[in-house]
Amino acid sequence: MSPFERLRRTIVHRILGVGDTPRRIAWGMFLGTMVGFTPTLGFQIMIYLALATLLRANKISGIPILFISNPLTAVPLYWSCWRVGAWVLGTHVDREDVHLEDRLAHAESEAAETDLWTDLWTEQFWTDLWQTFLEMGQEMWMGSLVLGLTCAVPLSLLTYWGVRVYRRARGPG
Repeated sequence: MSPFERLRRTIVHRILGVGDTPRRIAWGMFLGTMVGFTPTLGFQIMIYLALATLLRANKISGIPILFISNPLTAVPLYWSCWRVGAWVLGTHVDREDVHLEDRLAHAESEAAETDLWTDLWTEQFWTDLWQTFLEMGQEMWMGSLVLGLTCAVPLSLLTYWGVRVYRRARGPG
């Protein structure tokens, strides 16, 4: 099965074809997109399910979009969030920030050269990851919020429209 066929099936069966109201499905997509941009890799499904339950969103429709952040996309995604957040907050790039950019670039090149699955089990990996998150805190969260909203609003509107069109095309029953 081609990647496009897999994507089409995911969209049709796991989002548009979910048995819920279009509003709740779109709301689930909105929440899933917002959570997908947060620097909470590894906890996103739990966070999403808790939010979807509390806010009465569809619990299934937002799960596929959560995978926008994964071990392969984490560095470019979170770096983009950090840069947007720094711009929004007016944080100037100083020597420490340049050092942080160099560390991120170095981490990305190291990730390509090393076995990520082996590194995930080392204490040093998690210590370095935690230290990077602490250094990027405010900017990353602000950027996550801005980029999340920038993507979540149109995606949820498109989902709402898509569910309605899909159901109209399928006809009654």
